Amino acid sequence: MCYSRALCTLGALAAGFGWSYYAQAALGEDADSVTADQVRLQAKLQLVRNENHTIHELQLPTGGKVRQFVGDTGKVFAVSWSGDWRPDLRALMGKHYDRYLAAMKDRPKGHGPVRIEIPGLVVVMGGHQRAFFGHAYLTDLVPQGFHPEDIR
Repeated sequence: MCYSRALCTLGALAAGFGWSYYAQAALGEDADSVTADQVRLQAKLQLVRNENHTIHELQLPTGGKVRQFVGDTGKVFAVSWSGDWRPDLRALMGKHYDRYLAAMKDRPKGHGPVRIEIPGLVVVMGGHQRAFFGHAYLTDLVPQGFHPEDIR
């Protein structure tokens, strides 16, 4: 039972963010932990092999999806998400999260999709309550012949 609308909303947000808090296969890191993410998140894992990369798609019980794009080097070069809640971006971006935050501080406030382009990193995201989406990729790790617009 909730006694305060603000506390109820905060609790719902915390529960929603929980699904992605434990995602470990961050940008630039090895993809070995995707299986551990699958178990922790109780997600269904689907692998899609392409010419020069593999997509590890986690279908979460809540209906959300997290995709980790792994190059032939075994490194995660891109991540994407869609679902009811924005995932824990720190977990998905790993060591690149602080650079993203710094770039966001310099961005004018406003509504609508966000696009951040800084050396080596591109982040695009948007959405609204119960319909969030986005992706981030490392320009230096994108495999030859891969088109960033294919990140979904």
